[in-house]
Amino acid sequence: MWGRRRNAEARLLTEARETLAYVMQVAEDAHGLLRDARVRLEDAHHQVSATLGFGDGLPVNTVRTQLAQSQATWDSVDSMIATYEDMRATWCDLADADFEAIKSAAEFFTEYSQSCASTVPDLEGATESLLGLRNKLLELRVKVAPIRERAHTSFAAAHAELSQAGTVQGRFALEARLNAIGDRLRALDAGSVEVDPDRKVTDWYRDVETEIADIRDAVLRLTT
Repeated sequence: MWGRRRNAEARLLTEARETLAYVMQVAEDAHGLLRDARVRLEDAHHQVSATLGFGDGLPVNTVRTQLAQSQATWDSVDSMIATYEDMRATWCDLADADFEAIKSAAEFFTEYSQSCASTVPDLEGATESLLGLRNKLLELRVKVAPIRERAHTSFAAAHAELSQAGTVQGRFALEARLNAIGDRLRALDAGSVEVDPDRKVTDWYRDVETEIADIRDAVLRLTT
């Protein structure tokens, strides 16, 4: 009787180990998909980051806020991956595992597979969003370039014209206005101006261009 019971328990333990091995393989497959999705997210993050910091008018501060969100996402995934890999390393050999340990491990690996299944689509969506952002930034760079160049050319001309105006009344007020515009132009170039949903970067440069034109007209009136 005891022999039959021991044989039955041994058979059940063998089946539990086989089930756990299967559950672990499913988790490993899901883990591979998660890891690949995480790598793609990081690559998209770096592609967006690589467009910034050239002083060409792209909205750096706003974009970096979005990048921080993707960074937080993959940091969370990294923690999830590390926990799995630590657990996986402790289950390289199932030979000495008992029922309770096997049950606990099976629950962990099953939950991990389910978490991967729900997380991978989120990572893929975040990746697509970042790639779309990269494309928009590249398009924006092309659109901004001629307007930005005009604004800088106009600013340099206004500065020269004001310098040549002499000590006419109103000059210092115009200099103050032009200096403020210069600060704003540098902020636009650096991308440190927060994006307004109702205003485009190209609109801001056109505003600057218009304000410079007003100053140049005022200088002309003072000197004629």
